[in-house]
Amino acid sequence: MSPVLHFYVRPSGHEGAASGHTRRKLQGKLPELQGIETELCYNVNWTAEALPSAEEMKKLMWLFGCPLLLDDVARESWLLSGSSDLLLEVGPRLNFSTPTSTNIVSVCHAAGLEPVDRVETTRRYRLSVWL
Repeated sequence: MSPVLHFYVRPSGHEGAASGHTRRKLQGKLPELQGIETELCYNVNWTAEALPSAEEMKKLMWLFGCPLLLDDVARESWLLSGSSDLLLEVGPRLNFSTPTSTNIVSVCHAAGLEPVDRVETTRRYRLSVWL
């Protein structure tokens, strides 16, 4: 079975504004909501026998990052949940490949990353609530 590699992208400035909008909408239905944070996760199906080399990993991190931000991609989640937090991950069903995945795979192959055969993007939410 091929490993699925996860690349977590720290939210940029415009996503912070979107989180504020989402928080305001949710607080009408969930008054206990204290805050909301988001991140993107690229789930990469890697088909090679070995895990990516340092050079391949560097390419993947570069492809999934923002060219204007340094160190915005990590292998570990940026969202650390506390005891009163709820962590949700929203994305496509895993039984079919999305058009976005097809496009990302084409870019990966053009960059010499042939073992990538599927990349699905999910959005992760950390909801902080008052108990």
